[in-house]
Amino acid sequence: MSSQQIYKCVLVGDPRVGKTSLRHRYMGRGFNANYMVTIGADFTIKRIGKSALQIWDLAGQPMYKSVRDGYYKGAQGIILVYDVTRPETFQAIAQWIDEISAKIGKVLPMILVANKTDLRDVTENHIQPAQGKQYAAVLSNWANMTVHYIETSAATGLNVEKLFENLLEEIDNYLAIQED
Repeated sequence: MSSQQIYKCVLVGDPRVGKTSLRHRYMGRGFNANYMVTIGADFTIKRIGKSALQIWDLAGQPMYKSVRDGYYKGAQGIILVYDVTRPETFQAIAQWIDEISAKIGKVLPMILVANKTDLRDVTENHIQPAQGKQYAAVLSNWANMTVHYIETSAATGLNVEKLFENLLEEIDNYLAIQED
C-alpha cells in the first residue's frame, strides 16, 4: 500500500480579497458574506485521490507579517489572490511575491487568482481580465515557469474547484521535474 502524498500550499493576498472564502468554498462549506479576519493563519486538508492538499490561509494584515514567516516553510505551491474590485490589491501582488521570495528562497508553482468576479460589474474601477493575464505572463517570465491566471468567485463557486485542481497538477509537474 502506497502512502498518501501531502502537498502544502499557501493562500496569500491582501486582507478581504477572499482567501478564506475560497478555501471554505473548496472545502464544501459554502459562502458566508460576513468577513471574518484570519488571525495569523488557518489551515485545512482536503484529500484528492491518492494525494492531499494542505491549504494554509495566511492573514493579509501587515501586523501579521512576522507571524506569516514560519508558515511559508515547506510550501510547495502558492495561490496569489486579489480582489478585482479593489485595484490596490492587484498592485500589492508584487509585494507578496517579494515576501514569498525572501522567505522561501526559490520559485514555486503559483497561480494568480482574480477573485470576486461576480462583483466586477457593480464597480467602475475594477481590474480587467486582460490585466490579470498580462501580469501572469510577466510572472511566468520572471519565474521561468508558467504562472496560470484564473478568475474565481467564492460567492458563486466559479472556478474554485478548478483553481485547486490546477495547483495540484502544477505541483505534481514541478516535483516530477525536480526528481529528474
